[in-house]
Amino acid sequence: MSQERLRRLRDVMARHDIDAVAVVPSANLFYLTGVSMHLSERVTLAIFTRDEAHLIVPALEVARVESRRQIPLTLHAWSDADWVQAGWQSLKRALSLDGKNVAVDYYGVRALELMQLQEFAPTMKLSDASALFAELRMTKDTAEVEAMRRAARVLEASIEALVPEIRAGKAEQEIAARWQWLMFEHGADGIPDAPIVASGPNSAQPHTTSTAREIQNGDLLILDGWCTVNGYYGDITRTFAIGDISDELRAVYETVRAANEAGRAAVTPDALCQDIDRAARAVIRDAGYGEYFLHRTGHGLGLEVHEAPNMLEGDTRVLKPGMTFTVEPGVYLEGKGGVRIEDDIVVTQDGNESLTVSSRELRVL
Repeated sequence: MSQERLRRLRDVMARHDIDAVAVVPSANLFYLTGVSMHLSERVTLAIFTRDEAHLIVPALEVARVESRRQIPLTLHAWSDADWVQAGWQSLKRALSLDGKNVAVDYYGVRALELMQLQEFAPTMKLSDASALFAELRMTKDTAEVEAMRRAARVLEASIEALVPEIRAGKAEQEIAARWQWLMFEHGADGIPDAPIVASGPNSAQPHTTSTAREIQNGDLLILDGWCTVNGYYGDITRTFAIGDISDELRAVYETVRAANEAGRAAVTPDALCQDIDRAARAVIRDAGYGEYFLHRTGHGLGLEVHEAPNMLEGDTRVLKPGMTFTVEPGVYLEGKGGVRIEDDIVVTQDGNESLTVSSRELRVL
């Protein structure tokens, strides 16, 4: 699979007159090589040219790279005793980038790697590779979609296992920790960050972190979690009522549920990304809550929990079969509570499929 991805990368490089692409440990490196690594003080950097692939890599990582790589890679290993300069010296004997057009993912590369790359090839011409990788990764194949479908099932099964344990008096952090454990129990292979569990007035903060606050009767409770299966993300949000909630909060919930439904219904091949945002946002605006919808309607989903494209006014990319993203409208009333309902969507040949299928009706716990 990575061989085909490398071929596609080189096709895109040729179209854009790019001589080389530099990639640090990231989703992009995993996508192209099958090797999952993390950024650290030990510099690791891949260079992909039109006909070669090189990797500057710490010696202690060589065995792992060799066992997991899915494409030919020329390794330039360096030890802690010699430090990374030995890797660059090895690369210099094999490759010159001076005067070349080199693309780097500006969202991933650090000043550390960028400065070393510039010292290696002072006359290279730098450009941003983020749009290039978005083009490669936005459309998923059958195996990628299946991994995301499985991740969605893990999330939904773990929520169902968690719900009987949720009650007034439990702290957000306690619920979040338990949910993480249940994700692993139900088949997640990665949970890079703690889920969001937000209750009462905290639920009016879209990107809050779970706190020591104990949930109370009358609260809205947002559960927003994500996990990976085979490296691919599922991402879900469901909002619950704890006991009786006010008529106002119930009306907000029904508004967001209708907006979620409208957003999902708007997903068809050849629609524009911004059309999904417009469909969901119109429901919320017409209900009088437009100013309380504080974020985009959705974001791309795949090897990263946030990637291209965006369901947002101004994103005029055309939806194509295989594109995957979230639809997650929300309304947030400061001091009172918030509602968000999030689903994972894949564009199909004749419409869309929601990878998350659990009920969107208000559940009272």
